[in-house]
Amino acid sequence: MKQKPIEILESAYENAKGKPLESFLSALPKKCARDLTLIVEQAESQKGVLGVVLTSAAYKILAPSQDIRKHQDHMDGGYSGRTFDTKYVTPFLKSKFPHFAMAESAWLTRSLEQPRPYDRSYPGNIRNQDLKVAFLNVLELLETKRNAAPKILDALMALMFAVSTGDEALLARVEVISDLTIARIIEAVSQHIRYDYSVAGTARLPVVAIYSVYNLLMSDVKKYEGKILAPLESHTSPDSRSKALGDIEVKNPDGFCFEAIEIKHNKPITADTIGIAYRKIKPTSINRYYILTTNEPNFDDYDSVAREIEKYKKVHPCEIVVNGVIPSLKYYMRLVSHPQRFVDEYTKWLEFEYKRASAIKREHLQAWQEIRQQVLNME
Repeated sequence: MKQKPIEILESAYENAKGKPLESFLSALPKKCARDLTLIVEQAESQKGVLGVVLTSAAYKILAPSQDIRKHQDHMDGGYSGRTFDTKYVTPFLKSKFPHFAMAESAWLTRSLEQPRPYDRSYPGNIRNQDLKVAFLNVLELLETKRNAAPKILDALMALMFAVSTGDEALLARVEVISDLTIARIIEAVSQHIRYDYSVAGTARLPVVAIYSVYNLLMSDVKKYEGKILAPLESHTSPDSRSKALGDIEVKNPDGFCFEAIEIKHNKPITADTIGIAYRKIKPTSINRYYILTTNEPNFDDYDSVAREIEKYKKVHPCEIVVNGVIPSLKYYMRLVSHPQRFVDEYTKWLEFEYKRASAIKREHLQAWQEIRQQVLNME
């Protein structure tokens, strides 16, 4: 009996679970094993490539006669890779390996959606040329080597298991000393935000930091009694925040925004920043709007910023507050009953963002692990 698409994916998942990675890689040509390893290693910044290879391998098992390099149904003898991915592969990844999942489909990646077969002349601009070569190598092997698809699919699952296991070790809790001071916590967060990263997504760190301390403030500060801290938007698509007033929002029980926080990374607050904020809050009844920045200095011209705030205060009752992220964190820490809890809270939300494939990358977690050990666990 012919397997269904989800059965193909689940079968490969079960095959790979708990078995040594090497047993799957050794069943493939060495070049293919290296190519698959590179594809999974680079998946953090190139999820689309992994998604296409997974889709192609699964579809080749389902329909062995299909040339999976012809990935669009308008091609002569082609099929719709995007449809198959959207219906089966991406939902599977979201349930089993969420960190590797695209928001909707791998075919929404510009470098992979071009209407040309995935052969040696494919013009898609995959930035990492080694990755592009590996990608086309695997697609060619899937098409030209009989029965390669099950082995490739199993090996991909095993490689993703290996990375996920490494992530669990990376996110292991570090026991924090009981008399940890606010100053040391602030130093750790400051180091984490200002660390010299080689990956994108660092602007998300101050958002996670402020969101973490708000999770503590909600139960400890009377003005937030009965209020609701809205979930963090994932920011995986440009439209995800179209209706949001800020990066972080505190809601009234009726769903209207009570307080919002907009966070800038390495950008000074300017008079124009205040004008943009006012246009957001003008049609609302929001009580307070914070604009915080990691930039030092916080303002390019504080007097002009203050004048803009005073101007808009005359026409809207919302209080606009401007400050730095780090000074704000120091203030908030003094309001919570157990500031040491911030460390676990921040770690938890970094992990959450990483696992749902938001902007947080493995390098951000590695840096935080080092800082926890060196700064927060010192006697």
